[in-house]
Amino acid sequence: MVYAGELPLRVALAVSILILLLLIVYPIVLLITLGSAQLASALSVGSFIDAIEVTVIMSTLSALVAIVMGTPLAYLLARYEFRFKQILDSIIDIPIMVPHIIVGIMIVLAFASRYNIIFNTLNLVAHKLMLIDAALSRYGLLHALLSPVVNALVNLLTGITGIRFVNTLWGAVAAVAFLSSTYYIRVVEAAISMVNPEMEIVARTLGASPSRVFVSITLPKVWKAMANGALLSWARSVSEAGALFIVAYSIYFNGNYIYPASVYIYESYVGVGLANAVKYSAALLIIVLIIFVAYRVALGIKRGG
Repeated sequence: MVYAGELPLRVALAVSILILLLLIVYPIVLLITLGSAQLASALSVGSFIDAIEVTVIMSTLSALVAIVMGTPLAYLLARYEFRFKQILDSIIDIPIMVPHIIVGIMIVLAFASRYNIIFNTLNLVAHKLMLIDAALSRYGLLHALLSPVVNALVNLLTGITGIRFVNTLWGAVAAVAFLSSTYYIRVVEAAISMVNPEMEIVARTLGASPSRVFVSITLPKVWKAMANGALLSWARSVSEAGALFIVAYSIYFNGNYIYPASVYIYESYVGVGLANAVKYSAALLIIVLIIFVAYRVALGIKRGG
């Protein structure tokens, strides 16, 4: 028996499930059904395997960037009220709303153009250090003592400014990390917010440092959220195409230029046709799903242990 008050809810749920089936489940099932028969064929293509390899490496590095950058930010946002917090909060959400092509333009502009303020400044500092080293050459003992240090700094700065971002792994990681880190930060922030802060306060009153409080109290309660956030960040990086079209349409890796998986599939669709793109799309989707399931199962086993 359906009560009158339940009818709108049931109708809304039915509409929701129908949209889910049509918009998400149906395309996935159709792609896997049509493409799985050609899975072996897709995985026998060396260039496609190379594309998957470079994409997995790129996405894993991006997830590590998200963890290193995002964990302190998530803790800060979850635990503290401070001036300009809303501005920081908004900055973290910017990658979600910016068109991905624009992200690619921003990365090239910031790190691979004459407007690269950071590298230009480092180059200027390196030049000044070389001038200082030349001036010190007139002072024997002083030059002997300081020259190795100055030269080491110059080599470090020139090494940094020598990093190339267009069509390199550096540029690809920068682009996808820009776009994917938000997901990690928001997942971890929500998890930390659910941890009772009273336990942290008690530990601090007993003399524990903030880092020790985080490692001994907060981390054991949010590690699974951190792992899930890293997985979401990783998956978002795997799926990226728009920014890579600008920054790293092909990535120089192991002596060859290799398409990221998303670009490889796009090239397959444009160059050969839909049927060929379906083969590679299904292969990539199945691989990602296997990684997702294996990762989640591993987390569950570790949690149970």
